[in-house]
Amino acid sequence: MHKQVILYFSNTGHTQAVAQKIAAVTGAKLLQLNAQQPYTTADLDYNDVTSRTSLETADETSRPAIQTPDMIALREADTIYLGSPLWWGQVPHVINTLVETDVLRGKQVWQFCTSGSTAITKAAKTLRADYPAVQWEPAHRFTGTITGQEVETWLKESGH
Repeated sequence: MHKQVILYFSNTGHTQAVAQKIAAVTGAKLLQLNAQQPYTTADLDYNDVTSRTSLETADETSRPAIQTPDMIALREADTIYLGSPLWWGQVPHVINTLVETDVLRGKQVWQFCTSGSTAITKAAKTLRADYPAVQWEPAHRFTGTITGQEVETWLKESGH
């Protein structure tokens, strides 16, 4: 039996809600990815060009420190569902911090994101290009109204 983990980064609870729906459908273990320095409401203000998220996103080399997730569970997993919100069409750089630990190398990774309107295409393309050692599976964007049926359809249509 394949070991599956859902690793998600969520600040407002939207991505966490999606991760929980995926867990209900797949039975995968839930793990939350957290920044070493938690994001405040002011940090997340995308209308403020001086907010932490705006500055980190604008700096492609930014790699915010993360709290180490359960690395044993990640190393033992065959399949990882990696979730985050989208910030300006990209994954938050805490995702890059994690991927650059090489814990996802050779793993089957199903990227998902939460966004009300932004497509996941640009973020998925960037991750594939920047981290070719990861086996990236079809990515999917969910809104806040996700259903278990939507998760099942995503996985079925992607051959999972």
